Amino acid sequence: MHSSNPVKRQSASDYAYNELRTKIIELEYPPSEQLAEDSLAKGLNISRTPLRQALYRLELEGLVSKQPNGRLRVCPISLAEAKEVFKVREALEGLLTAEAAQLVTPESLHQLEDRIELMKLAAVKGRKTDTVKYGSEFHSILHAISTNATAKRFLDQLESRIERYRRISGYKNPDYKPSVSFNEHLDIFNAVKEKNSVLAEAAMRSHIKRSLRSIEETLERSY
Repeated sequence: MHSSNPVKRQSASDYAYNELRTKIIELEYPPSEQLAEDSLAKGLNISRTPLRQALYRLELEGLVSKQPNGRLRVCPISLAEAKEVFKVREALEGLLTAEAAQLVTPESLHQLEDRIELMKLAAVKGRKTDTVKYGSEFHSILHAISTNATAKRFLDQLESRIERYRRISGYKNPDYKPSVSFNEHLDIFNAVKEKNSVLAEAAMRSHIKRSLRSIEETLERSY
């Protein structure tokens, strides 16, 4: 018997986009890495047309850039870009978090609490990658609670770059402490739980400021 709700198959272009985006964000393709279409198409087992569509999307998101000679590379990173992105992020996420504190429901609060528990476990065990992963999911849940479509749209445009810089700090900074990130997210969660929008926004802004300082330290050491 066939299912009445068949799973929609992913297009070749979407598949390539998701695969490449993940590899760039997770630093498997490091900043400034040269990208050859032939080898990418072969590795993904797709033709050049959907690959180029995926690469164009990644260009728009600031993850891939075309050089003067026409060749592609992973976008380099810089302290100047990190400061620009995270200052905008601070303003937008501060606003969304304040609104989330006013609109949070028992269901969404449970989702946030679940990520807090997962972050706590990861932090106790010193698992940096999981701490970053669950922290990102925590932020996504907060965004979903807010009804400010304009702020979410602008933040979505920065998401890929934000996620890459998060991982540069979380994976490459030897002084990165999962427990610090957990405690900051716990402060945000408690303020949202209390429906204290002023405290929630302040906690989020403080967390993002500290994240930027960690990124600055990492870039000064390693890039």
